[in-house]
Amino acid sequence: MICSKKSAFKAGFSLVLLAAAAIGVYSIGLQRLTPEAIQKLVLSFGWWGPILYLFLFTIRPLFFFPAIVFTLAGAMAFGPVWGTIYGVIGASFGAFLCFAITRLLGREKVERICGGSLKLSALNNCTAEHSFRTVLFTRLIPIFHWDIVSYAAGLSKIKFSQYSAATFIGTIPGAVAYNFLGYSLNQLFSPMFYAAAALMSIVVCTPIVYQMVKKR
Repeated sequence: MICSKKSAFKAGFSLVLLAAAAIGVYSIGLQRLTPEAIQKLVLSFGWWGPILYLFLFTIRPLFFFPAIVFTLAGAMAFGPVWGTIYGVIGASFGAFLCFAITRLLGREKVERICGGSLKLSALNNCTAEHSFRTVLFTRLIPIFHWDIVSYAAGLSKIKFSQYSAATFIGTIPGAVAYNFLGYSLNQLFSPMFYAAAALMSIVVCTPIVYQMVKKR
């Protein structure tokens, strides 16, 4: 009886989250969620703009909407410094939401829904031995899909404390690079634009080069 009540609560909580997210996105319209549109939208709310921005960034993973759109919008709306701060917070909150949803639903239910496509056995083997390092590495390398890692981590054996710390730290390099790149788009081919592009290249290539050197 207790287990059935817990299952009902988990399912109800997940449905409420999905419904709230769907209503919020529907009221705005996915087609309007371009960097320029998001910039205008959040700035139109004045002091409430950052809160709206963080809310949209947090629920973004529920629709697998590209995070880079919100990152660029944050840079355009708040500048490279505050855009980076809000971007790190929003991306982290979104990742925590994914983790919480799958952790609440449980591994068996999600595997039935996804048909085992999340490759949880491999992730479990890695996180059981190197939890923090595994999540941090997947955050630093852009070839790993951010949201898939977030959902899959909630179904693995990793502790939330390790997951949240690795996610937060791993978010920072990319957020800095994307925000400065987004802010420099207003000044194409300026020194800042080239510096941002160089920083972006370093963020993308450094983890890959590190693994190549480590294998050798």
